[in-house]
This record gives sequence, C-alpha cells and structure tokens, in this order.
Amino acid sequence: MAKIRLTPEGLTRLQAELENLTQVRRIDVAERIRQAREESHGDSGDSTAYEDAKTDLAILEQRIAELERTLAEVEVVPDTGVHSEVSLGAHVVVKDSDGEQDEYVIVDHAEADPRLGRISQTSPVGHALIGHRKGDEVTVEAPAGERRLTIVEIR
Repeated sequence: MAKIRLTPEGLTRLQAELENLTQVRRIDVAERIRQAREESHGDSGDSTAYEDAKTDLAILEQRIAELERTLAEVEVVPDTGVHSEVSLGAHVVVKDSDGEQDEYVIVDHAEADPRLGRISQTSPVGHALIGHRKGDEVTVEAPAGERRLTIVEIR
C-alpha cells in the first residue's frame, strides 16, 4: 500500500482527532447507549434513542478504524520552510483573472479540507499548481469551468 504523505501539521491534527474520538466521543456514545437501555427498562428493541446511539457508535468506530489505517501508513513530509516551486506542504497565494487572491496549502488527500484552504495535490487546482514557480500562470480545468491563476507567493 502506498504511503500517505502528511505535513507535520496534518499528522498532529489527525492524531488529535483520533484521540478525541477514542477518549471522549466513544465514552459519550457508550453513555448514551447505557441511558437509552435504562430508559427502555432493558428492552432496547423499541428504543429510537438506543438505535440512534448504536448507529452513531458504528459511524464513530468506522472513522476510528479509518484514522488508525491512515496513521499506520503515514510518511511525514518535512517542513523545509523554503519552496522554490509548488510542492506538497507549500503555502501558495494565487490571484485569479478578477484580481481576487486565495491562499492554499498543498496536501495529500488524507488531510485535504478545502474549507480551510488545504487542497489535495490531486484536486484540479492542486494538480495545476504542482511544479510551478512564483509568477507562473496556470490554467485550471475545474467542474465550474476553466480558471486562470497566477502564483503570487510560495512559502
């Protein structure tokens, strides 16, 4: 299996999520199951609260297993702090044709979160930026249409 490449920041975030799920959320859901069982006097077959809690537990355990698999296959990308071209872990400021600027951190898919500006190297924008330098103009083929971006800064 291929290694999952994470930035040091991404590794810390995934480890913290795993710890929260196993040390806090799992206990909370187990308590909800216990309470629902008590409220239904041991007859959990008719309890919506019990079924909801069991469903939440299954989803929680699935996410825990996914994080454990991911963390077992991690290769941490060293943060050199210097990027002459866009690569994994780089912070990139781009300007579009309207003059609007966006900042992205280029990451592997396992730590991508576009809402936080962390885009996958395989996303349309990430893929278009990889390997380019400050001042380069790139064309992004995105589902919403073609975009032209100019790389303003790489750090």
